Amino acid sequence: MLSRLKSLIFLTVLLVTALSLAYSSIFLLFAPPSRNAYYYPPSVNMPSNPQYCIPTPQLPLAKPASRENAVTKKVPVPLKDWDSARYLKGRPTKRFRDNLLENEVYITAWSNAGFTNQLMSYVNMIYLGMISGRVPIIPPFGPDHHISQGAGIVPFGKIFNMTRARDDMRYPLLEWRDVKHLPSTSSSEIPHPEEREELGCWSTRHGNDPNPMRVRSVVDHLKLDISYTRAPTEARNNPSDGNDDFLIFHKLVQFIFPGKPRPPPNGHYEIMSESPLGKRLLPDDHMSCFDYLYFVTSSEIFEWRFSWSPAWTKVATHLHFTDDLVRIVEGYLARAFGSSEDNIPQFIAVHVRRGDFANQCYDTPGNCLAPLSTFEKRVEKIRQELRDKHNKRVKHVLVMSDEKDPEFWEQVQDLGWITFDHKEERTFQKYGEWYPPIVDFVAQSMAAGFVGTDDSTFSLVSARRVEDWSGGPTSHVTRFDRE
Repeated sequence: MLSRLKSLIFLTVLLVTALSLAYSSIFLLFAPPSRNAYYYPPSVNMPSNPQYCIPTPQLPLAKPASRENAVTKKVPVPLKDWDSARYLKGRPTKRFRDNLLENEVYITAWSNAGFTNQLMSYVNMIYLGMISGRVPIIPPFGPDHHISQGAGIVPFGKIFNMTRARDDMRYPLLEWRDVKHLPSTSSSEIPHPEEREELGCWSTRHGNDPNPMRVRSVVDHLKLDISYTRAPTEARNNPSDGNDDFLIFHKLVQFIFPGKPRPPPNGHYEIMSESPLGKRLLPDDHMSCFDYLYFVTSSEIFEWRFSWSPAWTKVATHLHFTDDLVRIVEGYLARAFGSSEDNIPQFIAVHVRRGDFANQCYDTPGNCLAPLSTFEKRVEKIRQELRDKHNKRVKHVLVMSDEKDPEFWEQVQDLGWITFDHKEERTFQKYGEWYPPIVDFVAQSMAAGFVGTDDSTFSLVSARRVEDWSGGPTSHVTRFDRE
């Protein structure tokens, strides 16, 4: 009995041992090897199946590349169809023709009025380019009218955000400084004859005006020598009127359409005015150009007055100001309202044009200008509309004017209205002669509502911006208004 018990115990121990050995063998057979089986330097990735890897001798590892020496592969960003780089051969060249593509056609123009009228001329040029399939080359703003000749040139893209405009319009926009090397914007030197490039352009002057408009400040800066041919009478708003200033966009397109323009009405064109260097060139087809495009319209004369103006809706409304310029003006607003730049209060902008408008009064200077009390009542109407229709309670009023009479500014102060003190701000000294009106222009565009002066393009364009960019109400005071 005892021997049988011993045998049973022995067999049990033997069975347990066998099972343990079998379990261990199975575990070793199927379990993954230890991660410490082989040493992998930190800079080397572990292999996905290390049990099949054969250890190799560890060679000295190269030091990881420093951030300064590391080469980062840049993924090229595809150019948009309207990117400027697609429409020039490369960087600015000495001669503009050396940078133009042979398979593209272009358009440009000049203007010699005040800042706003120059802007409107350039916008009309851009729109004319769009409907004729030409690439606009925008010139800079040249000193004229309210700006002295010593103020220098201001590039278009120094004021307006060109990248945003191209993206919004989905159309290429070039500047002359993209095309060719230009002098310093402050330079007033007249180029030598051998530096000038000859070009044949159109003049839009009416039939009874024998001379084209020669915008020397801009043309000298661009180093051009221009011959002029009068635009065909058939392109005018009223062809039978020899004093008609206006031309029609779609009628003008016929004569500059690429490839197959409408032939000259009389079989040939006559030179209106040879160039200053004596050249007699007919209008260029590759680079269509004009002396002045302010008086061009689609149907109504002075149609920028209307919100449906195609030059406005297709072009001008997309010309937002540069980020740098906006930041500068936000600083002016913050200081004027005593706020931080991040918390500028909403305001109503008022533009009271006096100055040269007093000349409209003829024998009674000053008497025909609307009094400040009329503007005050319009401000209250705009304030009411903002409250009733836009649920905005706007307290602050920012006024701009070219009035010099101290009594006028005392009235402004009595109303509690705010203004920019450009003398105290030293705007002229900091930024130049162009910038007092430009700062005012930008500030007006930021308003919740606007009251301007009728017949002033400065007021007109500011009102359009407030309407389009802020959805704000606007009003214009005529010289006959007495409220």
